[in-house]
This record gives sequence, structure tokens and C-alpha cells, in this order.
Amino acid sequence: MTSTLQLYRTLADRPLGRRVFSVGYMLKAPYFASVRPWVVEMGPHRAVVQLHKRRRVQNHLGTMHAIAVANGMEAAMGLLAEATIDPGKRWIPRGIQLDYVAKARGDVRCVAQTDADDWDRLSPHEVRVRVSGALPDGTEVVRGFIPLWITDAR
Repeated sequence: MTSTLQLYRTLADRPLGRRVFSVGYMLKAPYFASVRPWVVEMGPHRAVVQLHKRRRVQNHLGTMHAIAVANGMEAAMGLLAEATIDPGKRWIPRGIQLDYVAKARGDVRCVAQTDADDWDRLSPHEVRVRVSGALPDGTEVVRGFIPLWITDAR
């Protein structure tokens, strides 16, 4: 288990624990601070972050900016990767492929998912992390994947 997952599991069930973990995540990866991802779930093969619609992440239409949602997808993917990768391995994103299928008129829940057999190969190899974003009513606003390059750690 990675130290990130271990810390999440230690804090998640404590009062304000997820908030503390979310702030720590933004401090460790400051580029996520602009969207303030609230870490809802972190575990092997699945991670969920919540993005709150606020003025700072809106576009000229008053909806959540597409790049803000993409940033949330990458935040969820990073949590999944940290929780899933085997010891002695490392990961790096190779790109992002997203389809924006509806306007994000409210908060967006970003979900990243993989299957166990996606990771069960010799290194180096690629893992495609499936990502999706939905409004509170379940309307999907974004879907796609983020390819990760998995190699042995140096």
C-alpha cells in the first residue's frame, strides 16, 4: 500500500479527515488548488473527487470551464494511480482524451476507474484510466480516458 493510500485510510473516517486529506493533496500537487477537489473516495481501481461550481472555475457562459473539469479528472486519476500501482513501479500520464457531452451547470463529481487486469502486465506498459464527470442529478458532462505509462521505479 502506498503512503498516500495509507494516509487517506487513516484520515477518511475521522471528523474533518477527508477535508484535511483534500487540502494536503492540493499542497502536494498545487496545480489542483484552482479547482479545490474534495476527495470523496480513494482506493485501488477507483477514485472520486467532487468539484464545486464557483466563480473561479466558470467560463463566460456561467458553466464550469472544461479545463477545470479536466483538472478534476486528473486529480481523481492521480489518486487511483497512487492507490493501485504495485510497489517498485511508477506512473506518469501520457495525455488526456475527453469528450464534453453536456454543459456543467453545477457541481461535478469526477470518477476515475480501472480493472485489475489493466495493471497485471509486465513493465513498461500503458494503463487507460477511464474517467467520467456527472452533475448531482446524474447527467454525464464529460467522459474519456487518461493513459498512464507504467514503468519500474529507478
